[in-house]
Amino acid sequence: MQDLSHIPIFIKQSDYQALTEFIRRNRSDAANDLQSEVDRADIVEDCDYNNDFVCIDSVVTFMDLDSLTLTKVTLVMPWQANVTLLKVSVLSPVGCALLGLQKGSEIEWPLLNGKVRRLSVQNIDIPVCKNRRQRVANAG
Repeated sequence: MQDLSHIPIFIKQSDYQALTEFIRRNRSDAANDLQSEVDRADIVEDCDYNNDFVCIDSVVTFMDLDSLTLTKVTLVMPWQANVTLLKVSVLSPVGCALLGLQKGSEIEWPLLNGKVRRLSVQNIDIPVCKNRRQRVANAG
C-alpha cells in the first residue's frame, strides 16, 4: 500500500475498540490494510467527537475526482454491509479509504485492480438516532 501518512485521520475510541477486535479475529489483506489505517490514526474520545470526521455509521457524501460523480454511502462494519442500501463495509477499498477523513479531505486509494481512486469528502453526517443517543450520553 502507498504511504498515506501525510493525510491525517481520526478514529473514535469506541470504533477503535470495535475495529481492533474485528481485525484481531480476521487476517486478510483487507484487514491488514484496515490495520494500517487504524495504526496511523489519532484516537479521539467519543465525548469529543463532533461529527467532524468519518466514523462507523457516518453517512458520507464523497466525490470521485476522476469522474466528478457524487456518491452518498453509510460506512458500516463488514457484517452490516448492503450494496442495495448503500451501506459500505469499512473493509472495502472505499470504506477503508474514507475511515477517519475530515470534510474536505482528499485521498488517492489503490484499488484491487491496480488503479487508483481519488476521493474527496464533501459531507459527513450520522443518522438522527445516533445523534440523539450521543447527546443523551454526553449530557449524562
